[in-house]
Amino acid sequence: MKRALLLCLSVMISGFALADNHAEPTIYGQYFGVIASDPEAVVAAMTKYRNSATGRKLSSTVTLSANVANGTDQATHTVSVFYPSPAAMEADMKASMDSADRAAFVSAMGNAATIETENVFTQTNSKINDESLGGAGSATMLFGMTVFDAGRYTTALETILNSDAAAAFPGNMTSGTVVAMGEVPGTHWVAFQAKDMGTLLSGVEEFMSSNDFAAYAKDANEFRKIESRYLSRALLTLTPQ
Repeated sequence: MKRALLLCLSVMISGFALADNHAEPTIYGQYFGVIASDPEAVVAAMTKYRNSATGRKLSSTVTLSANVANGTDQATHTVSVFYPSPAAMEADMKASMDSADRAAFVSAMGNAATIETENVFTQTNSKINDESLGGAGSATMLFGMTVFDAGRYTTALETILNSDAAAAFPGNMTSGTVVAMGEVPGTHWVAFQAKDMGTLLSGVEEFMSSNDFAAYAKDANEFRKIESRYLSRALLTLTPQ
């Protein structure tokens, strides 16, 4: 398994928006890093399945993103599936598991892409400055990390999300925990999303140059370690019908 930690944040921000500084893991997600040999066929297969009789019953929000920079991870794209609750995740799985629509989708995807990585996560906090974000073109920067002092990390995170610097960021910020991802290191993630790559990069640079972030970063190495950084651009978002 390659090093790939939740490039799916674009979905969490675009598909679901929690209130600022919300601290309950009400959103659950699955992430699949794929090597797409035929990206157009992937888009077609995902769209066809969502519009099928089975797909129209599902409560999940699904996104497809193209990886812009992801280190040694071989995945070219990510497919992220988000559920409003664990019960919804279970219900969707039961509704689709034995359907002919799902079988056709799996077959089409198998001909167009190969799964490289997968994991399950929760979203626990967010700072939503732009509720219109989402869909094709939006860009996401994700930081995967290992937290070794959860109490200090949570306090520092809540402080920075409520800061002036966070309020000035030209987009949305989300964070959460890793439930399971095999051998890949990391326990938590933080992501930034903006309307395009230029806005994202300049916004993150300004945020990390602020006094608020300097105060957060001063002792951050004592309670968390950055494991990975990823950039992606959203190509497709499919919402419940």
